[in-house]
Amino acid sequence: VKRGPAKNSGYYDSINIAPYLREGENTICALVWYWGNEASYSSTDAGQGGLLFEAENGNISILSDSSWSAVRNPAFLEDKGKLQPNYRLPESNVYYDARKEIDNWNKPAFDFSDWAKADEYAVGGDGCWGETYNRDIPQFKDFGLKNYENSKEFEGKSFLTKKKITLKIPYNAQLTPYLEVEAKAGKKIVITTENTCIGSIHSTYVTKDGVQAFESPAWFNGENITYEIPSGVKIISLKYRESGYNTEFCGSFNCDNSDMNILWQKALRTLYVTMRDNFMDCPDRERAQWWGDVTNEMMLTVYSLAPSSYNLYLKGVNTMLSYADPKTKVLQTVVPIKNDYFELPCQQLAGVCGMWVYYNYTGDKAFIESVYRAATDYVNLWNISESGLVEHRKGSWDWQDWGEKIDVAPLENAWYYYAMKAVKNMAELLGDNITANDFDARIKSLHTAYQTLWTGEGYKSQGSEGYDDRGNAVAVLSGLCDREKYSKVKEILFSTRNSSPYMEHYVLEALCCMDEFALAEKRMCERYAEMIKTDYSTLWENWIRGDGTSNHAWSGGPLVAMSKHIAGIKPLTPGYGKTEIKPQYDLHKHISCTVPAIIGDIRFCYEFKDNQAVIELEYPECTQILLHVPENAVVTANGKAVQTNGATVTI
Repeated sequence: VKRGPAKNSGYYDSINIAPYLREGENTICALVWYWGNEASYSSTDAGQGGLLFEAENGNISILSDSSWSAVRNPAFLEDKGKLQPNYRLPESNVYYDARKEIDNWNKPAFDFSDWAKADEYAVGGDGCWGETYNRDIPQFKDFGLKNYENSKEFEGKSFLTKKKITLKIPYNAQLTPYLEVEAKAGKKIVITTENTCIGSIHSTYVTKDGVQAFESPAWFNGENITYEIPSGVKIISLKYRESGYNTEFCGSFNCDNSDMNILWQKALRTLYVTMRDNFMDCPDRERAQWWGDVTNEMMLTVYSLAPSSYNLYLKGVNTMLSYADPKTKVLQTVVPIKNDYFELPCQQLAGVCGMWVYYNYTGDKAFIESVYRAATDYVNLWNISESGLVEHRKGSWDWQDWGEKIDVAPLENAWYYYAMKAVKNMAELLGDNITANDFDARIKSLHTAYQTLWTGEGYKSQGSEGYDDRGNAVAVLSGLCDREKYSKVKEILFSTRNSSPYMEHYVLEALCCMDEFALAEKRMCERYAEMIKTDYSTLWENWIRGDGTSNHAWSGGPLVAMSKHIAGIKPLTPGYGKTEIKPQYDLHKHISCTVPAIIGDIRFCYEFKDNQAVIELEYPECTQILLHVPENAVVTANGKAVQTNGATVTI
C-alpha cells in the first residue's frame, strides 16, 4: 500500500508467516523496492527506502535491525530509455538485467556472508518514515499466472529480426507480465501495453545465457500486452498475473436491451481496474485519488461489488480528513500528495453529498460521526454575496467538469445547496439541533435566491451562452428545482449535452428522479453509443477515445441508473431497514438485477409472459420490502407466493 494515511506516515501489513516456517533454522528474505518520487500523486516520498519487520511467537522476537544483511540488487537498473512513466506515478519503470542478477539469493542455502550489515533507522514519529498504521484494506487478490488468449500461437517460436508481438487478454486488467525464454546474454525484451503511450509503466528485461524466467514487479493495465522480442530469442512461455482489490463481483443487471447490458458490464470492469490500494481516476496515467472520481466510484460499488469494497472508500475518506488543513479547514481533492495543494471546490461539495449517500446505503452512524465536523467546516467556507447566492470559490483549480459551456453559477450554487442539506441531515442524525437549525435557515434563503436564475425555460446565469445540463441536473437532485418546473428542465437534461462522462452520472440521476426514465435510457444509449460498440472492455474519460484515458470509473454512472432506477432497487431507510423495488415495467419485458446490499444480496427478476408479469424476489429477512407491481402480477418472494392487491405490496 502506498504511503499514508497522514503526512509523514506509512502502512504496514500483518502477515502470518507460520505456514512458511519449518522446524530448525529458517532464513527470511525480502526484495524491497524504493520508489523515491517526490512529485507523485497518491504517495508521499519518505526520502529513504528501507524494511520494517517485526515477528513474534512466544519468547521469540525478530526485528529488522543491524543483525540483518543487505545489498543493492544489481540487476535492477535505472531505465535510460525515452518511455518514462508519467510524473504523477510514484512507481517507476522496471529495467532488469539478468546478467547482473544474484542467483538464488532467496534460497535457504545461499551464502550472504559477504553482504553488509543493514543500517538502522529510527521508526515512529521521529523516524524518517513517521508513524506506521496497519493497512485497513485486504491484501491484493492474486488470480495466479494465466495464459494470454493467444499464448499458444507464439510458444516455441523465434524470429530472424526484432519483432513486436501483441498478446490478448479478455478485459482491461491490472497485471504483471511474465516470460520464459531461451536466449544468449544481452538480448533486450521490452514489454508495453496500449496505455504506455500516455505515460503508463513498462518493463524491460535483458537476458542472460540459457533458459530463464522473469515476472516484472511493476503492475500495469491493458487488454493488449506487447512484447518486443529480439532476434534469436526462443519463446517458451508468455503469461500474465492478474491482481486487484480483494472483493467479489456480486451485483448484476440484465434486461431486453443488449446495449444497456454491455454498458453495465463495461462500467463494472472500469470500476474494478481503477481499484487497488486506493480508488483512482485511471490505472495508467495517474492512479490518483481525485475526490470527484471517488464519490462516483463509491456509488458504483454499492450496486456491483461485495461490501468488502467499502473499506477502500473508508480508507480514502480517512486519508482526506487527515490531510485537511487544520487552519483553513480546506479538504483537499487529491490525497495523499506532497508537493501540490489541490482543492477543486465542486468536487469537494459533491464529496460531502456522497458521504450522506454512503450513510443511506450502509446505515453506518459511526461514519457520519467521523466526517461530520470536517464536512461542516468545509461547507462553512463559502461566503454569501449580496444577491443571496454564493460567492464563487475558485480553489486551487477552478474546475467543475471537462467540456465547454459550463454555466458556473447554477452549478456551484446547486452543489452548495445540496451539500448544506447533507450537513443538515448529519446534524439532525447526531442531535446537533443548533447546527441543523442554522443550516435550515441558510437552505431556505439560498432556495429563494436561486430562483433568480430561473428564466421560465430553465436555470441560467446572465451572460451564459445557453442552458447547461450540469447545473440544471444538480438543481433537480438537490431540490432547488420544484416539480412544477420539471416539464421545462427535462428538455434541457435530454437535449443539452455539455457534460463529460463525469457529470453525466448526475444528469442521468436527475432524469430518473424526475421519473423521466425513457428519456434517461435514450440519452444514455445515445451518449455512450461509441463506447458500447467499440471492442474495448472499459469506459473512457471523455466521449472521444484518445481524448484522455480509456479507463475512467467516473464514466460509470449508467450502472447506477440501471440498478437503482430501471430495476428500481434502493434503500428507503438507511442501511436497507426498508427497501423499495420499483422497476420500469413499461420500458422492458424483462429485467433481472442483483444488488449486493450491506444486509445481504437482494435479487429481483421479472418477465412478462402471456400479458402477465411473473416476479421472483429473494431478499434478506432483516429488511421490509415495498414492491411496486403491475396489474395481475404473479409474485414469489423467498420461495413463497405473495398476494397482490393494488400497485404496491409490502412484504
